[in-house]
This record gives sequence, C-alpha cells and structure tokens, in this order.
Amino acid sequence: MILDVTQRTEPYTINFRVSKEQLCQVAYACQERTFTEEIDKLEELGGEEFIEMALCSNYKNGLQLNDVVLREQNFGHNRKPIILPKSYCQLLWSALEDFTMRILCLAALVSIAVDVGTASSDYRAYAWIEGFAILVAVIISTNANAINDYQKEKQFQKLNAVADERKRVTVIRNGQKFDIHMSEVLVGDVVMIFEGMEIPADGMVFEASDLTTDESAMTGETDPIKKNQLSYCIAKRNQTDSATAGHHEVPSPIMMSGTRVLTGEGKMIILVVGDLSCAGKISALLRQDEPEATPLQVKLAAIAEDIGKFGLYSAIIIVIVMCIRFAIEKSQIEWENKYIVEIVNFFIIGITVIVVAIPEGLPLAVTLSLAYSTKQMLRDQNLVRKMAACETMGGASMICSDKTGTLTQNKMTLVNMWNDNLIELESYSTCNLTDYLPQQLADLFIQSAIVNSSAMLRPEPKGSKTEISFLEFMDRCQQPYEQIKDKYPILIKYPFSSQRKRMSIIIDVGGGQQRLVCKGASEMVLAACTQYHSKTEGVKRIDSRVVEDAIESMAKKALRTICLAYKNISNAADLISKDDKGVYNIEQNDLILLAVLGIKDIIRQEVPRAIELCKRAGIKVRMVTGDNITTARAIANECGIISNSEDSIVMEGPEFVRRIGGVVCKNCHPDDCNCVRDSQTAEKENKKLRIDTIANAEEFDKIYPNLDVLARSRPEDKYALVTGLIERNHVVAVTGDGTNDAPALKKADVGFAMGVSGTEVAREAAAIILLDDNFNSIVKAVMWGRNVYDNIKKFLRFQLTANLVSVSLTLIGAALLRQEILKPIQLLWVNLIMDTLGSLALATEPPSEKLLNRKPHDRNEYIISKKMFKFIIGTALIQVGVVLIIVFLGDKFLPEYQDAYDTSIFSGPKIRFKYSNHNCVTDFDQLKSLGLTKLNQTSSTDNPDDSDKCLLTKCVCKNQECYEIQCPPCLYNEDSCSIVASGRLMTVQGDQDYYIMYNIEHEGSRHFTYVFNVFIMLQLFNFLNSRRITDEINILDNITNHSAFLLIVPFIFCIQILMVTFGSAAIGLYSYYGLQIKQWLIGIGFGSISLIGCLILKLIPEDNFCKQMETQKVAPLQQEVNLSSNKPEQTRNALANRYSQLSRHPDLPVH
Repeated sequence: MILDVTQRTEPYTINFRVSKEQLCQVAYACQERTFTEEIDKLEELGGEEFIEMALCSNYKNGLQLNDVVLREQNFGHNRKPIILPKSYCQLLWSALEDFTMRILCLAALVSIAVDVGTASSDYRAYAWIEGFAILVAVIISTNANAINDYQKEKQFQKLNAVADERKRVTVIRNGQKFDIHMSEVLVGDVVMIFEGMEIPADGMVFEASDLTTDESAMTGETDPIKKNQLSYCIAKRNQTDSATAGHHEVPSPIMMSGTRVLTGEGKMIILVVGDLSCAGKISALLRQDEPEATPLQVKLAAIAEDIGKFGLYSAIIIVIVMCIRFAIEKSQIEWENKYIVEIVNFFIIGITVIVVAIPEGLPLAVTLSLAYSTKQMLRDQNLVRKMAACETMGGASMICSDKTGTLTQNKMTLVNMWNDNLIELESYSTCNLTDYLPQQLADLFIQSAIVNSSAMLRPEPKGSKTEISFLEFMDRCQQPYEQIKDKYPILIKYPFSSQRKRMSIIIDVGGGQQRLVCKGASEMVLAACTQYHSKTEGVKRIDSRVVEDAIESMAKKALRTICLAYKNISNAADLISKDDKGVYNIEQNDLILLAVLGIKDIIRQEVPRAIELCKRAGIKVRMVTGDNITTARAIANECGIISNSEDSIVMEGPEFVRRIGGVVCKNCHPDDCNCVRDSQTAEKENKKLRIDTIANAEEFDKIYPNLDVLARSRPEDKYALVTGLIERNHVVAVTGDGTNDAPALKKADVGFAMGVSGTEVAREAAAIILLDDNFNSIVKAVMWGRNVYDNIKKFLRFQLTANLVSVSLTLIGAALLRQEILKPIQLLWVNLIMDTLGSLALATEPPSEKLLNRKPHDRNEYIISKKMFKFIIGTALIQVGVVLIIVFLGDKFLPEYQDAYDTSIFSGPKIRFKYSNHNCVTDFDQLKSLGLTKLNQTSSTDNPDDSDKCLLTKCVCKNQECYEIQCPPCLYNEDSCSIVASGRLMTVQGDQDYYIMYNIEHEGSRHFTYVFNVFIMLQLFNFLNSRRITDEINILDNITNHSAFLLIVPFIFCIQILMVTFGSAAIGLYSYYGLQIKQWLIGIGFGSISLIGCLILKLIPEDNFCKQMETQKVAPLQQEVNLSSNKPEQTRNALANRYSQLSRHPDLPVH
C-alpha cells in the first residue's frame, strides 16, 4: 500500500517524503526482530517504490548528487567524528591531574618555601634540594605514565588504520559505479552487495541472488541469515505460521551495518547512516572522555587519606609536645625575641612530618608496575589500552564471555560423521581420511563434499561456512582440495539456493560413467534416498528411522547436519526437468545415502583449560550469547562452564530481563528519566546524574549465583547482567568480538576484545585487546593483574614501614632532642633514590600460576590486610628500636678509629667531639685549679666571626674568665679514644651537645653517620622481607627469576657506599670517607635484625593485635561512590536506557 502524503502526521523536508525517525524504526525492528517486524514497517510505509521515491533516489542510476548538503542535513552522514589522539603534553597533564600528584606538588612547593625561608645564610644554597627532589619524583612518575599511554595510543591507532584501509564499497551514482570509502555513503545511495563485504550502513535490499549474511557481530547469531527483496519476504511471511516459525525463518530485506555478506550478491539502498545506524548508535554511546576510577585507585585513595590523617595528627602532636616543652623550659627565663624563631621551627618540623608521611614513591610504584606488566603482556599479544585495566583484572570475580568468536572460533568445523555409527573427526590437528572411511567411500566423500563445492580457501576463505569447513577438513587430511577437483571433470552444476536447500553436480568418473553427487539439508536429501551405502555392508535398502535417530543425536549436540548422497546415471537421464522450487527431478529420487555430516562452530582449543584455571582462581565464567539456547547449552557443557547441570541456570536474555525488571535509574526508577549520563553535563544543565540499578534486585539475587548461560541475548540483556554484578560489588570482566558486545565491554570493569576477529566498535570499547584472539590470554591477564596487586602491596609494605619509621624518628627526635634524627637531605636519599629503585625492585616481579590458587580479593577490601598490618607495625617497631639504641646508646659502645681529622678538624680540645672516652678536662673549676693562664677573651661564642670571644669548642668561661680546655694525647686503646662521641645536637635536658661543634665547623658526626647507615641497612634487608606478603619463611623463593631485584638491591648498596664514602659532606655525614670497614660491618649487622625480627613476626598470629583490620572496607569512600561516582564513564552511563531511547527517538543528542 502506498501511503497518501496528506495522511501523514510528521512534517517532511522540502524534497524528501520520509523522515529519519521512520527509517530508524525499520532498521531497529530488524535488529530486535522476533518474526517479521521490519517487513511490516516497510509495508506500512509503502514498500520499495515508496522508498525509492521518498529518498529521491533511483534503483537503476543511484543518486544524482545535486542535494548532498540537504541530504546530510536531513539524514546525517556516515563519517565518524575525528577524535584526535591525545598529544604527549595532554597525556602528561592528565597524569598530573592525579590527586596524589597534586598533593606532592603542593608539598614540594611548601617544602622549598619553608626550607629556603628559614635556612641560615651558609646553608640556604642547599635548602631547596629536598622540595625539588619531590618535584623530580613527580616528574619521573608522570612522564613514565605519559610515555606508556602515548606508546599504547600510537599502537592502537596503527591497528585501526590497517583495518580502516579495507573499508571500501561500490556505489552507483549518476548511472556509474564508483569505489568509495564507507564514510562517504549517503542515505539513498545504491550500494553493490558482494561476498565478503562489510555493510557500511543500514539499508534495504531491492535485488538479491542467494544472499546470506553473518550477523554474529551485531546479534551473536552464528547461522547465516537469509536476505531478499521486500516482495519475496512479504510473500514468504504470508505463507509462514508466526506461532511456530523461528526468528529468521522468513528472510529479511534489511541489511544491518557492521555485518558481513557470506554468499550471493545484490543491491541495496541506504536508509540509515552514522550514529543512527545499528552499529553507529552503539559507537556513539561509547564516545566518552571521563576517566574511570578502578578498584585499586579507590583503595589507594582510601589509604592516601589515612596516611594523610596520620601525618597531620602526628604533626599536631609534635607541635603541641614541643610547645609544652618550650613553655616548661622557658617559664623561669625572661622572654627574648629570638624565641619566636624557635617556635616557628616547631611548626616547620610539623610540616616536615607531614611531608615525610606522604608516600611519594607510591604513584611511581603503581605506574612502574603497570607499565612493566602492560609491556610484558604486549609480548604475549595482549594490547592493554587502559593501563589500569591490568591491575583491575587481578580482582576479577566474574567473566561474562561472548560465545561466537570468543569461546568458539567463529567458523564452522566438520566434527562428526555418521556411517553405521557416529564417528568423531579430528578438529584441530592432522589426520587421514581413510582412518574413517574405506577407500571407495572416501572417494565418494571427496566427490560429493569437496568436488561438489563452490567455496575456496586460498588466497582467502570465500563461500559458505559449511563448505569451507569441508575444505579445511581435507587440509587436515593433508589432501589439498585444488588437486582433488582437477581429477573429476564437472559436466553440469545445480547450485545451492535457499529454496532448493541442496547443491548437486554431475561428474565424469571415467569409463564413460557419469555420477550425480549431492549434499544439502539432511531432511531434504534423506527424503530423496532409497538406499544407503554402509562402510561395512555395502549398498543396501535404507532404514530412515536409524538415520533420523543419528541426525537427532547430532542435533542434541548443537550440530548442524548435512547429508551426502549420490547415484550413477545413464546418458539418457532427464537433466532438465524441475519442480516449482527449482529442484531437478534427477535429484528427487533413487539417491544412495553416503553419510550424515555434523558441523558446528567449535570451541577454541585452549578454552576448556582456561576456564578450569578460572574456576581454580575463584572466577565465575558465564556465557552470554545471541545463539539459541540448545546450542549455547551444548557449547557451555563442552567448555566446562556448566559443571553441575542440576543447579545450573540456562536462560534466554529477554526472559532474564523480564524477570529482573531491566535496568532503571536509581533516582527516578522509570525507564525514561531526565537524568544525564555524565557529571559534566549534569553540572552544566543542573540535572541529576543517572545511576543504573536493577529494578527487581531480589529476583536478580535469586538468579545470578547459578546463571551459567544467557542465550538469545541482546545488548541490553548483557548490559543488565553486568550492571547487576557490578552493583553487587563484583569486579566484572566482559569478553566479546562483536559490535553488539560494545555496551557491556564499556560498562564492565575490564573489557576484552578480539584483535583479529573483533569489530572496530568492540575494540574501541575494550580496555584490553587480545591481538591473537586467544581466550587463554584472559587467564594471563588475571595472573598479571593479581601480580600487579601483590607487587603494589609489597611496595606498600616496604614504603609504609620506611615512612612510619621516618615519621616516628622525626617525632621522637623533635620531642626529646629538638632535632631531626634523619636530616631532610638524608630523607631525600631515602624517598627519591630508595623509593624509586624500590619501585623497580618490588614492582617488577614476574607472575606464576601459583597466583591462581587463591580467590580474588574483594572489591572493597582494605588494601592493607591484617597480615600486612602486622608486618608494617612490627617491622617499624623493630627498626625504630634499633635506630634509637644507636641514637641514645651508640656513644657507649660503637667503635671509633683514628684518621687524618684527628689532627685537623678535631684537633686539640675538639677531639672530645669525636671520641666519647677522650679524658679531656672541660669543667671550669678544674681548669682553674690547674693554674692555667687565663685567655684574653672574657666570654665564649659559637660564631667564628666574633674575634673578641673564644670559641666554645676550645674554651670554658665563667665570671668573665676563660680557660682553654685541656685534652691529653689519645692512646687509641680501649680506655682512650676508641668509642664514638655523641652526635646528638642537644641533650634530653635541653643542653647543647654536638651542636657546639656542628654550628662552628659544620662537620657531621660519626655517630649520626652510624645512625643513617643503620637505617639504610634496615631498609635494604626489609626489601627481602617485602618480597613476600604472607607468612612464607623462604623469602628467597623464585628470586632467581626476579632479575630486576637481583640487580637493583646490590646497586642500592653500592650507591649507599658511594654516598657515605664520597658524598657524605653533602648529606650531613662525617666527611672523611664516612665509615671504615668494621663500622660498615656493624651497620650491616644491625640491619640484619630486620630479617630476624620479621621471621619472629611470622610466628605470631596477626589476630592477636589487629582483630578489626581485615573486616575494614574502603572506609573513606562509600560503596555508592565507589561504584558510581568514581566510575561515571561506566556505571552511570545508562547505555541500555540510551539504547532503547534511540530506538524511539533517533534524533536525541548523545551527550
């Protein structure tokens, strides 16, 4: 029926008589068809003639191209938005937007300002170094991140560029054929259809010859889908009972974008292009710029907040303690202005504590670990597009996998043959045809299945998937089909058609004998057979019931069955007569059944083991496919996804969504709401942010634990499943290769796309691309992900222990001695060098399959477990204890040795600042009683510029009398000059100690050189402890495979030797070659206490002192924030809602 223009309710443009909304409804009806919805809509519009007229096109001559601008204004264009890859500077800026990086930059600027502003004039030239070192750490971390992202982006662009080069189609314009890129196609264009081409946009077929398409990329349907012109489809619909017919029993006139042509040829007119097409609307939903927050980032944000609080509280405590001490000490003394500087110094120390508490090495550790892992995974043919996806995969507890092209090979394979009995054929490796059939039957098989074929394998596969499966079987039998075909001259061909459902040829078999060989749909060919050629009994009368039972048993295994038959014919046979369906009389009777063949889309060889490893690792694998429920169940059983058939739930997607109520907005619950999908638009338009949730959560909770297979799944069904799983705190990975998988790939925590068979839309949506389409790579990704998580926990253990010790020592030093036990320049070495190299050492350990022997970690668990907490606190207490022993008791037992400084810097009375057992007389009354000559000066000073006063290092003054301190010559034995002197600047009582010497000579003490070296040795041995985050006794396990560790730890030790020996003056240590060999050995000995202490800690159950630790979740961030606010790109993008909205309102803008 042609609709009258006056009856229409929608406004038309000046030239066109159909709206884009109407055309979109037709295309979307095809995508979601259950019977013939798109045919009905086309018939309502007025059929082929109306479409031709309404689009101002011509089926014969195509477009005239005199209205291109108007056509694009009304129907859109097929060009993709040009999304320029981010430049290096943009990637660098993105890395700098990380919250931790901003805190570090702020801390660095504050450190530089405070240190430079308060330093003495002679030290000011060096005061900026510590703050600058933090900036260097930020620069290293952000550049490493940016370089890695830049390389991955270039590689991904190259991958897409190769695929894009092949995207060309032939169109008719002005009566001539033109070869153009897909992006140049317009609505109304007439496109030539041929085998193997990808459909550029949604269109309607108006000429067709045996046309079938592969729609698995869009719907997951593996069977070839028949296409024909509208008039034929209407006639077929009228002859078919809708109650019993399958989804695709009636051919469709609509070609969907993103699908491929399998067989036949024809022409189509373009109806829908660009973002409104079936493939385009999915692509449009995936274009988003907001970054996602991964589970690890959420956990690190939580621990960063906790560390920040610890540093802040520690700083407040130390400032209060020092102010109280100052008030007590100065309460009886008259106020002087110089005390203001002293009070300001208290606050400076407080700021120092905060800076020390910040784990500036942590971002670098995370970056290095992820960068190392992504590069290693690339060697395994896994392109990690989003670096964070690597660590996220380590916590994956659910994998929702597509079947076609992911679990299976997305190609048909001959797997079974029936002749007398069911024969299992080799599907993967080489074999011999005569192992299955006697030579005579093998020759007949070759004639009927291989010679009787229009397909080819070389130079590239071409033809129906069924015929290609036969040719590939012959390749496995080491008999190339090209040589076989040449042996049998073909006299007549009867090609396959959807009406005939068979194909036959007549060949010359020699000796003047001709033979008809036939293959086709099992029920059709079997009906034409009267005899059966048994491999054991020869030709005999056929028992149809036996054959039908064999066919039924194959069907239960989700096999598609094909019958082979033949008969010898005479020269007088009728080769012309045929019925109304095109079946020739010679094909309809007296055939001899040769065999029944079973073909299917076989699973990838590595899949069963990969799924078994996933189960061992505590990961639930589900199949989500567009295929029918019988085939899906059979494949799931074969893969090992269904392990307990009694409890297993296998359900169709529409039924699943009906029971759970679908995905709705958490704010307003109806399917359609005014909430927007991204935070920027919400803020700009002052609207609520949409949060997806399952409508019937109770029903979802009943279904999902045992749901193994979701068949006949649509994109919104898969999206709903992933939404519900994420909402229940599961870390979800989704695998897929088709365009229809894209929404769920984007929604998931980690999306895996196939690099070879995957569509461009799927690759754009995915976080990881499997370049070799190997499902087993998912298991490798789990291993790498868990390894990244463990490596970061190892570094956290090391970093937090070192920071806790540093902060504790700073607190104690400031409270008791009014000095920093570790100077800022020394902490620079700890934080910059050791943390940077420590990141490399601990964050680059390779994975092993042992990582798969445990369950995945909980999405919201606190990253510091009870065991880690035990080791961090226990090791820190041990290290603080050891360092404090050296600080407060070291001048009682640490040996000191004679060197050149005894006669220079520490000559005379200053020798007492090097040796504690110096025997010098320093008491004023004792010196006076010795009858010494008074000095000319009447007072002492610590300023060398005061020439009228004697220096405190040399004299003692009282009542304007000064005497030179007397020191007898050192004997350098156990009683004289053999123990190191105190390097504490002040005594606990507040009196000046080594401060006298340091303020005048600016020479570091040997005592605090010991302190610094022991601290570094403790950290070095803690590197070994941190290699294992459990109670494993053998901390050297697998160390031979950890080459980075074996190189870096000795390297750090060598750098420490160089720093102490030659650079000691720059970092405030004893400047005459630092330490002697025996003193080094003492430092190493004290450092090894860290190993012994950790061994003891492993014997102590962690429940004894941290009972609440493991029950703590990611405290600072609420669950809803974790799942929604921090993942706006995924959980708040209402893809399913948007998907249905576009079906009804194609002109809706994509935010």
